[in-house]
Amino acid sequence: MRRRNTKSRSLGFSLVEVMVALIIICVGMLGIAKLQALMLSDTGASRMRALAALEASSIAASMHADRDYWSAVPATSTTIDDTIAAGAITSTDNTLTTSPDCQFGGADAPCTPAKLAAYDLQNWRSDMYNTLRGATSIIACTNIATVISCTITINWQENTAASNTQESAGTFQNETYQLVVNP
Repeated sequence: MRRRNTKSRSLGFSLVEVMVALIIICVGMLGIAKLQALMLSDTGASRMRALAALEASSIAASMHADRDYWSAVPATSTTIDDTIAAGAITSTDNTLTTSPDCQFGGADAPCTPAKLAAYDLQNWRSDMYNTLRGATSIIACTNIATVISCTITINWQENTAASNTQESAGTFQNETYQLVVNP
């Protein structure tokens, strides 16, 4: 019987095997890094959507509180533009373009329903500027068969991360949130 040379089998891993293992580990780590970047991007987008929902609910609550104004629907459309700090409210109803001081003991106390609505919109515009900087908002009210319905639309842009080669990294997408309320 011949003896086999067992010494060559027990020498360990070759350098090629180690390099292949390192390449596989590096590709896996790059995949994990890309997944983390996508998760962070999605978390930021979810945050913006949640803030838009909260702001729309906030003005809807103010509309419910001031039903004397909003149920009459003198304005067919109210636009709030908060792209700048001193953004103004533009409306088809001229009473909303003023900035009344409706606080207790303020210059315009006691406020009329239109002044109170303008006061609420000014405060909401300020909150929108602080939370969703660069967003634009439109409140459009309609009166159909004595049923008043107002649609609150908030538009903003989000910076998105690309998940594959067909998408462009770092692009801005227009996002919209709408809430329909019956004041």
